[in-house]
Amino acid sequence: MTMKIKSKTLKNGLKSYYFRIVLNGKPTMKSGYISNKEAVNAYRVYKVAEANGELESQQTKRIRFNELAEEWLAMKEKGVRPSTYKKIEERYKLHVYPDFKGMHLDELTPIKAQKFVNQLASKLVGYTDSLDIVNQIYKKAVQYGYVKDNPFANVDKPRAKKAPSRDTVKFYDVEQLKQFLNSAYQLYSKDHYNRYVFFRLLAFTGMRKGEALALNWNDVGLANKTLSISKTVVTVASGEVISNEPKTKASNRVMTLDNDTVSALAEWKLRQHELYERLGYKTSPCNFVFNSSVNSFISLGKPRQWCRAIAKETDLPPIIIHGFRHTYATLAVQSGMDIKQLQYQLGHNDVHTTLQIYAEVTNKQKTETASIFANFVNESNIKSNI
Repeated sequence: MTMKIKSKTLKNGLKSYYFRIVLNGKPTMKSGYISNKEAVNAYRVYKVAEANGELESQQTKRIRFNELAEEWLAMKEKGVRPSTYKKIEERYKLHVYPDFKGMHLDELTPIKAQKFVNQLASKLVGYTDSLDIVNQIYKKAVQYGYVKDNPFANVDKPRAKKAPSRDTVKFYDVEQLKQFLNSAYQLYSKDHYNRYVFFRLLAFTGMRKGEALALNWNDVGLANKTLSISKTVVTVASGEVISNEPKTKASNRVMTLDNDTVSALAEWKLRQHELYERLGYKTSPCNFVFNSSVNSFISLGKPRQWCRAIAKETDLPPIIIHGFRHTYATLAVQSGMDIKQLQYQLGHNDVHTTLQIYAEVTNKQKTETASIFANFVNESNIKSNI
C-alpha cells in the first residue's frame, strides 16, 4: 500500500494534511487532517473499506418500486406507438400501482410475488399483460443493481380467469359469417348502409378496425378494384387521431378487392354523396369513407355497438371487432391461401405471427377443400348492394 501524505500551512499558521487516493477506480483527494498520523490512518481505513465493499459509493441505493416504474414508463413511451403506451400506462395505474405504491424494490420476496400473481389471475382475464409490466420493471431493477434477483423470475402462472360468456367466440365460421353479413344487410340496407359496408370490408380483407376507419376515398380504387392502406386511427392522451405511422412496416399495403365488395363501396359512395346533397352541399365536405356526423372519422368504439346489434338480430354469439380479422385469417387458411400472401394481406411484419394462425387451425380444417373461401367470397346470397 503506497501513500503520499502532503501538508499545507493555513492562514492561521497551523498545518493541514491531505492525500490523493484511488477508490473504485476513481482518483479523489481527502483533506483536513491535523497530523500526518491521522492522515495515514484515514488512508488505511479507506482502503480497507474499499476491499470490504463498505464505501458509500459501493452501497446500492434503496429506491421504491414506483420510482423505477415511472422511469420504465418514460422509456417505454419513447419505444412504442402512442396508443400502445396509453394501454400500458392505464394497465399500470389500474392493476400494478395500487399493490406496489410505497414499497421498496428489495421488500418483495418470491412468496409475496407469487401471492400478487395469484390475486391478479383471480381478478383479470388477461392478467399476464399486467404481470409482464412488473416483470420488466424488476428486470431493470436487477440490471441497475437495485436488487440481486428478480422475484418474478420463477413464479407459477395460474390459469387465467375465464372471459365473460358473451365474448367467448373469437371468430365466426363460414356459416356464421354468412349469417352475420346477411343480418347486417337486412338491418342497415335502408339506413346506415355504411355499417354493412364496414363489416363486409373487414370480413373480405382482414384489415384492422383502425385501418378501415382511417380510409379516405382516394385510398379506394373502384375502377381497378384496389384498396391502399397507409394509416390508422389511434388513441392518444388527447383522444383519437389519424396516424400515418403504420402498426408495422408491413402495414402499408395495397389489397385487391372482390367484385361484390367493390359494388358495396360504390353504392355507399353514391349514397354518401346524396346525403350531403340533401344537406345542401354540392360536393362532399368529408373525404372519409366512414364519416361521422361532424365530418370526421368514426370513433373506434362505434363498430362494437353496431356489431352487438347485428349479432342480437340474428341470434349469433357476439364477437369482438378484431375477431373479423381472425375470421378472415382462419378462412384463408382453410381455403389454402399461401402463407406469404396471407402475411401480406394481414400486414404482418413477422411471418411467425402468421404462422401462429396456421397453428391454430386444426388438421381437420386444413384438409377441407381449397374452394371453401373462394366459394364463400362469391356466395350469391350475401348481398352487396340494392
